[in-house]
Amino acid sequence: MLVLDLHAARQDSRCDSSEYNDTLDSVLRTSLFLGDPAFIPLLHRRAAWWDSNRIRSWFLEKGYTLYHRFPSEFDYAAGMYPVSPEQDERIFPFASHERSDIPTNYIPPLYGYTGSVGNIAFAQDAQGQHVAVKAVLDGSEEFRILQYLHNQGVPRSMDDFHYVIPVLDLLACEGHWLAVMPRFVSNATSTQPSESRQSQGLTYLHKHRIVHGDIKSDNILVDHVNIDLYDFYSPYRQSLRSQGELTYAFYDFGCSTMFSPSMSLEECRLPSCVSYNTLYDQVPGDTLQGEIDFNPFAFDVGMLGVMFCTEFQHVTRAVPMLAPLFDRMTTRNIPRRFKASEALRFFEEHVIPLTPQHVLSLAAPDLPFSPVPYDYYDRWKYLDPEFVEKWGVYREPPVPRYIRFLREICLYPRVLYMVGFIHRVARFLCRGWTILRMSGWRRSM
Repeated sequence: MLVLDLHAARQDSRCDSSEYNDTLDSVLRTSLFLGDPAFIPLLHRRAAWWDSNRIRSWFLEKGYTLYHRFPSEFDYAAGMYPVSPEQDERIFPFASHERSDIPTNYIPPLYGYTGSVGNIAFAQDAQGQHVAVKAVLDGSEEFRILQYLHNQGVPRSMDDFHYVIPVLDLLACEGHWLAVMPRFVSNATSTQPSESRQSQGLTYLHKHRIVHGDIKSDNILVDHVNIDLYDFYSPYRQSLRSQGELTYAFYDFGCSTMFSPSMSLEECRLPSCVSYNTLYDQVPGDTLQGEIDFNPFAFDVGMLGVMFCTEFQHVTRAVPMLAPLFDRMTTRNIPRRFKASEALRFFEEHVIPLTPQHVLSLAAPDLPFSPVPYDYYDRWKYLDPEFVEKWGVYREPPVPRYIRFLREICLYPRVLYMVGFIHRVARFLCRGWTILRMSGWRRSM
């Protein structure tokens, strides 16, 4: 505990420094990216705002006790740890906790990584339950979505939990908002092919016309907390997963969009540049050929399919029904791509009944892992010919050479702009031709 007290003393000395007089508005509206010379100073300014005595006192008035900062010699703003790791009896929907055998001289119990942006902190409420707090710009799309989710109410049991992180409270602070959520942690990897909960969460979001826009394993959290850096090695978490007792939840709506509930999933469109906010290897190829817009709901399903393929496509030899599921979630034929609800239904009606339970409940079988991208990997290669013949209608054909060529040249911004311009002209001409045909048809009537 002496080490923790020293860290707390170091933190308090930093927070009292007169050079940190930022408000939430000044640190939140400053937008910089990793690699910018001013990024690290901004990260420290944001950490200092969270750690200031003024903000700590404000949180205490609201019923929350902020964690202490855990500075390292490399990164002062990297993580935080609770003043009291103990909590009262677990209350749904808060996470379960496990005491670690790792010496606390190095990493405190329930240490939490606050991310690379510095807009997240951790705290405990009056009952000792652990929460995450995210600073959100007033009037932003993210705030609008979090406010909508908050208005749906806080689930009190698994019966009304929708595998989306609940918003417990929204606190107005210095012109912006602090969203309070249960502290879940990143799952790192699912490690078994039986998880339909991600599809359930995405189905719920799409039902409410919310596009997530940044689906990856880091943004799908689980309700088991220990020490962030070692969580995915926890035997207790592995046992929870194998017993089906690990709860998943979608998180982070910084790249999300909410459409009108009156719009159908098919008619919703976004400009292709929106899809570039995500990493190249986590997205389907919907906008890699110079397209000018895309269907964001189909794109969400494609991202979830790409994530599943990255983790499980080499498992199709043991679970053949995953091949048609993954192919239909990532197909280049967007109108034929599964909706989130259809992917969930296919898993429940075909994958589960046709796969032995012991295969689904175990960790991924010991098969050679393939780093091949999802759309170049043949998931049907080693399957039984009768199975391939029966389910072959779901099989995605290889990527044509002309599409590969388009993807290569569209990596250059000028070429991407030119191809997009050609798409716009072609769309304009097609619409004009359609109008002319319709007007001619009406005259003939």
